Amino acid sequence: MNSREAAIFITILIAVLALILVVLYLRYRNLQMYHRERMAALEKGTAVPVGHTLAPWSARVYLLRGLLWSFAGAALIACLLGIAGSTHRPESIQATMWRAKSLSDTLNISAEEARKMAETERDTRPSGMPFSVALLGLIPLGVGLAYLVFYYTGRSQGPDHA
Repeated sequence: MNSREAAIFITILIAVLALILVVLYLRYRNLQMYHRERMAALEKGTAVPVGHTLAPWSARVYLLRGLLWSFAGAALIACLLGIAGSTHRPESIQATMWRAKSLSDTLNISAEEARKMAETERDTRPSGMPFSVALLGLIPLGVGLAYLVFYYTGRSQGPDHA
């Protein structure tokens, strides 16, 4: 990974973290405002506002969570495999020749020996993002499958469990 790719990756990572922090802060402010509204109503002796009521819980929540996590994991795997596949390109002849000249100057060897070394290195040197990065998608996929297993095993134990 060269410095430009690293800078892009770090920029994206910081942007995602900033977005998460903003969402968490806004949610906190919303709950804080709701709490102040309720406390003010209690102090004045007026009716307490109903506000946020949770939807009735059902076992289908686990099915929904399982499907969301599973499909997100599968999409992440496909996306990372696509990125890894598109970044694997053979090195250009110009880059190989430049490296051969650099090797020849640095090591004080003939240009032909340097060319052979550069071509050998070109064939064995990994280029682009490794395909193994796509294994990160197994984490959300595993979480989703765990939710689905819980949903289907919980359903078989009767309505009391789910």
